[in-house]
Amino acid sequence: MNLNSPTYIVLATFNGADFLEEQIDSLIAQTETQWTLLIHDDGSSDDTVRIINDYSQNDERIQVLVHAGDSSPSALVNFSTLLANVFEQGAEYVFFCDQDDVWDADKLTVMLEHLRHLEGTETHPCLIHHDLEVVNESLETIAGSFIRLMQLQPSDEHKPQRLISRNEVTGCAMACNRALLEIALPISGQAVMHDWWLALCAGYFGRLAFVPDKLLKYRQHGENAIGAKSFWYALNPFTNWVAGWHRGDKDFVKSVEQATAFRDTKIDRFDKGSEAFTALDLYCGLVTATRRQRLKTLRQCGLWRSHLVLNIVMVMRMLLLPSKSD
Repeated sequence: MNLNSPTYIVLATFNGADFLEEQIDSLIAQTETQWTLLIHDDGSSDDTVRIINDYSQNDERIQVLVHAGDSSPSALVNFSTLLANVFEQGAEYVFFCDQDDVWDADKLTVMLEHLRHLEGTETHPCLIHHDLEVVNESLETIAGSFIRLMQLQPSDEHKPQRLISRNEVTGCAMACNRALLEIALPISGQAVMHDWWLALCAGYFGRLAFVPDKLLKYRQHGENAIGAKSFWYALNPFTNWVAGWHRGDKDFVKSVEQATAFRDTKIDRFDKGSEAFTALDLYCGLVTATRRQRLKTLRQCGLWRSHLVLNIVMVMRMLLLPSKSD
């Protein structure tokens, strides 16, 4: 068993038997062969555990982390467990993998080249992510570019405060180095998701870069925990706007809780005189701020999003969400 590989792939599984073999086969087919795959299952009731055990018995690069069974299924906890383990094993580079996608054969090769170039000779904390091809269950193309489908603008990531209110990094498309894990771990229980937390750490304390190549097929199916819905999906008159609006309120509150945990746990690392920290600090108070204070914060701190419609929705949410200070 190769425990010294500097490049690790972390794969969190839960009832993923339908597509799991195709995903692992795409990892084995990588042109870059020096890697270790660490898999942690979250208590699957289908054939997932049998599948991953079979692969681990036939390929010494594949390790299975035994599920402790002391928590409910959670992608955040699952990936947090994986990251803690690969960090302990000495990982230098970490790639994140979902259970139902298919990687292009040169994904590791391309991303490692970009990651090593970005971190430089001083080994800066780094995170990179790439575009994806969105496909259906049969791997037929739904959208040629996930970035265009979702109306994302990753080129704006040089302003870390843009990451406070909306995550624009897709977990299965990202890779990071050990220097970033040294800052990011342990991931707070208040984090919305591991990829968002790591993106915040890279944006504020390191380097964050986007690779425009589409290096995996992002499969959409009925069991996706988090799918790729079009940017305009929420504006469809046949969708449930009321339910969507209330869900958006809850997501906003969670983002504030995450921002607060990020600020408080990393407080000694910030340049407290910077515009980026000021924006973060003010964002942490938005739930309890008055409606006027909320709008002032949006205007002053560069928290605007990448699309006019998103900004209109944000302003409406700031005005309509009850404030404890009113």
